[in-house]
Amino acid sequence: MNSQFLLKIYNEQAKMIYFYLKKNGCSHEDAEDIVQESYMKYIAYSSGVPSDKALSYIFTISMNEFKKMLKKKGKEQVFSIDDHHFWNNFTNDQDIESMVLNNEMNQEIALTLEHIKEVYRQLLLLKYELELSYKEISLLLGMKVETVRTYLFRARKEFQETWRNLHG
Repeated sequence: MNSQFLLKIYNEQAKMIYFYLKKNGCSHEDAEDIVQESYMKYIAYSSGVPSDKALSYIFTISMNEFKKMLKKKGKEQVFSIDDHHFWNNFTNDQDIESMVLNNEMNQEIALTLEHIKEVYRQLLLLKYELELSYKEISLLLGMKVETVRTYLFRARKEFQETWRNLHG
């Protein structure tokens, strides 16, 4: 195992996986534990994994660890939509009505996300919450860039249809 390669992946990608877990409702401590556990599992079992697939392998391990943790704790997945923007708006002199409407919109978005396919939900969060490029998402998920584009198109369509059904 090339330790420089692993350190490079960890430095560049661990934060991205951590923030993705946080956006999916994982606590700070649990997200850190999951990221560390995922990299340890990658080190232990990576002999058959090509280096260009390392990130998607680690991401998959992280998602599986997150699901195991939710199941173990008996929790449901909770989405955290736009918390940073909400608190920035709160500290600015924005009126109360706008803040309440913003919070309600975030709750409606989270509800809609709960009703779409998991792969589409992942893609939408990676693209619009973490603001990753198509290329970054393709590396993270181990997909071709064109596949990511196609799936994101389908994800947006499903989100729109679900939104209309729930809120229209």
